[in-house]
Amino acid sequence: MGIMGISSHETREYTSNDENLLVAIGRQLSTTIEKVRLYEETCRAYEELRTAQEQLLQSEKMSAVGQLIAGVAHELNNPLTAILGYAQLLESEGLEERASDFVRKLFKQAQRTHRVVQNLLSFARQRKPQKQEVDIRKVLDETLALRDYDLKVNDITLEREIEPEISAVTADPHQLEQVFLNIINNAVDALLEAGKGGRLKVCIYAKDGNVHTEFHDSGAGIKEPSRIFDPFYTTKSVGKGTGLGLSICYGIVKEHGGDITARNRLEGGAIIEVRLPSAGRTPSPEKSLPAPRHELAIEGRILLVEDEEAVLEFERDVLTGAGAQVVTLMSGEDMKSRLLSETFDAIIMNGKMPGGWCAQEAYRWVMENCPTLEKHMLFTFSSVLEPEIRSCLQEKNLPYLVKPFEVADLIAQARRLSQKALAATAG
Repeated sequence: MGIMGISSHETREYTSNDENLLVAIGRQLSTTIEKVRLYEETCRAYEELRTAQEQLLQSEKMSAVGQLIAGVAHELNNPLTAILGYAQLLESEGLEERASDFVRKLFKQAQRTHRVVQNLLSFARQRKPQKQEVDIRKVLDETLALRDYDLKVNDITLEREIEPEISAVTADPHQLEQVFLNIINNAVDALLEAGKGGRLKVCIYAKDGNVHTEFHDSGAGIKEPSRIFDPFYTTKSVGKGTGLGLSICYGIVKEHGGDITARNRLEGGAIIEVRLPSAGRTPSPEKSLPAPRHELAIEGRILLVEDEEAVLEFERDVLTGAGAQVVTLMSGEDMKSRLLSETFDAIIMNGKMPGGWCAQEAYRWVMENCPTLEKHMLFTFSSVLEPEIRSCLQEKNLPYLVKPFEVADLIAQARRLSQKALAATAG
């Protein structure tokens, strides 16, 4: 419904022709207005469709990246298990100080490699937030390690200005890494677009009950700081960004009860600041190289099944060193035939092996053919467990270890299984 007003400078009487003309004009205006409205709705629908398509494309990309990284994590975690494990065994051998120092350095660098793999895996996978008290300095260090090579080869100077006494924050460490990595990526891109070299400065300080993390870059600055966290807003050239990164950061930080802002520096460049509520407690110190524990010997006969030779040898060395009798196999089919012909007190096996052999299938087979071993099984996995596998293990109350694990944890789990077997035999 609309109203059209007509006026004249002179007094006159409108004729029927005038009325017909005005009606025709009104109809034309009505049609035009309706077309404009439809055009606006079409543009809005198109923009919504484009947004949905971009989100779907990004989701598919992340899914593909997640699958790729999961495979890489599996391949790397197996040798890392052996490297970290043997480093722990060497440390317990009473080496002279110089050799012991070499072992600690080896362990530290292998741990760093493992953290990089886990960071990539967590970044690529969609998972529910798991909040805990974390040391934000440690999270930042691990994130910077992911871009360390790029910073060096592009002559970007990294500066740190971090207060020595910083309280922990309650956050999901992997989501926090995702936020920091996105911000660092944007800063590096800005520096590269401005020309080779530049400076990236990170600051962490406490103020007004919050822990502040700031990222300063010496790039060209941000054209519209107020829009930088809007979905699909990007200042990068075509093909170099989706405009989703910082909007995801915004959502994560807000979900953690914090705030994220962007502003330009007077001397050039930009500052992105993340504020998170302080947990009010000092972060726990990082664990040093763990030493294997051998309080009690592992008694009984253990069937060890693992398709990775290096891991198989490492686990065998640990278990035999702790007193166990160990029989090693490299396939699920060999395990079946051995269990049907010999007696064992416990089974330790890789929960995901070639040929579709997995923890659930192994458990079902043992229940049907060797029921006395049903509760005497320990599974190991080379990467983060899939939700259905974890649910199955928890439902059946079956223990598991994720590689790379500590020597002490393997010994403790094997000892517990052997003690259960001995108790069942005595009963």
